[in-house]
Amino acid sequence: MKHTFLWKSPNPLERIALWQLLGFAMLLAVVWVDQVLDLQEAIFGSARKVESWQNAAMMSVAIIIIGFITIAHTFVQQKHVLHGFLRVCTYCKRVKLDNQKWEQMEKYISEHSRAEFSHGICPDCFQKTVADLEAQGVALPPVSQPSESEPHA
Repeated sequence: MKHTFLWKSPNPLERIALWQLLGFAMLLAVVWVDQVLDLQEAIFGSARKVESWQNAAMMSVAIIIIGFITIAHTFVQQKHVLHGFLRVCTYCKRVKLDNQKWEQMEKYISEHSRAEFSHGICPDCFQKTVADLEAQGVALPPVSQPSESEPHA
């Protein structure tokens, strides 16, 4: 297995989680730098009313909890991203799950991602199907060709 560093990961959600972690670490750093250097006085020239290490500690705990929830949510979202190879039957388009089981592609993708499916017919297939039916002598009622911008249900 090829080892990649988190910041060079091909998975964008891992990179997002890294940037989230860095952002929360910077928030923690600002809280403690403010506590030690009194940034309010240094930047705005106003004196701190009360020096409280407990407030900084409670703020740090809140940042850590919110950061953990946010980053964990990002990693949970990775479960809904398909990656790797899917072995698909050339004829029926089913996906191979294990050595003996095959499943309909739409069902597999719907269960392993947040994608939903709707079926229709593209203009090229529509023309080919109409031509094939006419070649077989099937009488077709007049129908309009589907446009590419219409959603199909």
